[in-house]
Amino acid sequence: MLFFLSLAWCLILNHSQTAENDGISFYGVYHQTVPLLIGGYGVAFVGLWRTSTHFKSAGVPTLTWVGLRVIAVLLFVLLATPFNQGAFLDWTHMVAGVLGAIFQLEVALQLVRESRSFRTVLGLAVLLIGGGIAAASLPDWHFEYLLQGEIIFQVGFSWCLVEWTYALAQRMNVA
Repeated sequence: MLFFLSLAWCLILNHSQTAENDGISFYGVYHQTVPLLIGGYGVAFVGLWRTSTHFKSAGVPTLTWVGLRVIAVLLFVLLATPFNQGAFLDWTHMVAGVLGAIFQLEVALQLVRESRSFRTVLGLAVLLIGGGIAAASLPDWHFEYLLQGEIIFQVGFSWCLVEWTYALAQRMNVA
């Protein structure tokens, strides 16, 4: 929740066309929002790492709980590689972003394997819709909705993490 609050504050400070084209990463290079994004990513890091620890103890598949830790570390890679400081940092930033999205997708897919309810499938659908919008915005196709796509993707991912808690609670009640 704190990640989304910091992101909302970033949006309030600057919701320009540049932000829409550059996505959430814009707030990591825009001087007024860098501290907010660092704070939001820091909170997300702690939450993801703690969640991965709980997932590990609950017997969630290794790729899923390790994936959460990889996502957490990649948040700082994204901050440490400003996309607007040359080709090397831009490509490193893009690779880190894509890897993070792939791991987020794996966590969501594993959830659907664990608990195929309407809510879990809907969470995955939101994630996929956001990912599709974001992916279509990356090439120079003049489809400039990267920020919106990334936000929808992150809402879908967060939704899936919440659904994981329900799935694990149900697993513990059965055992």
